[in-house]
Amino acid sequence: MTGIARGRGLGVVLLAAGQGRRMGGPNKLLLDMAGAPLVRHGAASLAALLPEAIRVAVVGRDADAVAGALDGLGFAVARGSRTAEGMGGSLAVGVRTLPDGLDGVLVALGDMPGPWDGTVPALLAAFRAAPDPAGAVVRPVHAGREGHPVLWGAGFRPALEALGGDIGGRDILRAHPDRRIRVPVLDPACTRDIDRPEDLDGGASPP
Repeated sequence: MTGIARGRGLGVVLLAAGQGRRMGGPNKLLLDMAGAPLVRHGAASLAALLPEAIRVAVVGRDADAVAGALDGLGFAVARGSRTAEGMGGSLAVGVRTLPDGLDGVLVALGDMPGPWDGTVPALLAAFRAAPDPAGAVVRPVHAGREGHPVLWGAGFRPALEALGGDIGGRDILRAHPDRRIRVPVLDPACTRDIDRPEDLDGGASPP
């Protein structure tokens, strides 16, 4: 686990393949937020906080445009037919794209603009301090609500790679309540996602 506090040995999967139907037509990940596409905000935060981590963005709808919005941030782009299944299929594609031998995988959502300056360091510290990091799932909690990103220990990788449909990792979490580490954070960004046009007004700064 040497160096994990700086992101060594970590993979990052940014889920950016959703349909965004509640936005009412356009791909919300490409909508302008404070001068940049929505998807770029969270991705830029992760790139700055975890510069040594191996980063993958899973794209689906408007794949080329979403990939272009991430230019210069060090994200490899993963595509696959399973992204159409929903979050579970996308997560499986992203995790399978990462190399073997990582200590853990941080999963973030493309429609959450962050920044995660307070959340990600807190997750890494809790992960490093866990008695069994490989079997831990570390999740932020703000004002009583569980949020994202979620840091999965390496022992969960086979289960993540086997996911399908639109459930994501929810069933895995429910099956292993004793493995969860809930980390209280002061950062409201960990529970803020963008679903509707009015959600774009949040005072974000360009990444």
